[in-house]
Amino acid sequence: MQNYERVKSDPVSAQLYTQRKPRKHQFEMQMVSEAFQMLPATEVKTVLDAPCGVGRLSLWLAQKGVNVTAVDLGESAVQLTNALLRDQKFKETAESQDIFNMRFEDGEFDASVCFRLLHHFQDSSDQQALIAELCRVSSQYVVISYFSSYSVTSLRRRLRKAVTGREVKQNPISLSQLKDLFAANEFRLFGTVKRSGFLHSLQLAVFERRSKT
Repeated sequence: MQNYERVKSDPVSAQLYTQRKPRKHQFEMQMVSEAFQMLPATEVKTVLDAPCGVGRLSLWLAQKGVNVTAVDLGESAVQLTNALLRDQKFKETAESQDIFNMRFEDGEFDASVCFRLLHHFQDSSDQQALIAELCRVSSQYVVISYFSSYSVTSLRRRLRKAVTGREVKQNPISLSQLKDLFAANEFRLFGTVKRSGFLHSLQLAVFERRSKT
């Protein structure tokens, strides 16, 4: 069953997410920057940001001259993203859509980016459904973040669950498992942002369609 507990549908939770620590935000945007530097600029003109959260990645992409389409299930997140883009004089807009069933044509975007979402899903069927939909709407590339199974933080969380029974909200996945999920949709690993999977939970991988159209 798909997990919608972390959807920022109310104004308070959405607004709180805009108050991320500047250093953490900059570090994450640097990861995204490194991932997009791998992609041929001539091939990536349209990008889907799904989910867009409160718009920080959509804004970054728009500032880079990319034609961005942003979607999120949370109405308040969508409103904040639109306000952010308007304030910066960008024409791109965000809309409310369910990422598991998006209203886009097959291969409508050159690339899609899915940042800080996959780790919310523990059920493998949810992971499969999410990746399948991202691959469906992407003609060439998918950039996706995930939590390393081998990081100190992930190991600590699993130990805490074993001792206390407390559920883990940030579900890790190995790169090998992720590659298998994408392979089922005719995508292969194109590259990764180099970070120690032991020291850092958040990782970023880029996948490309095997037979690009």
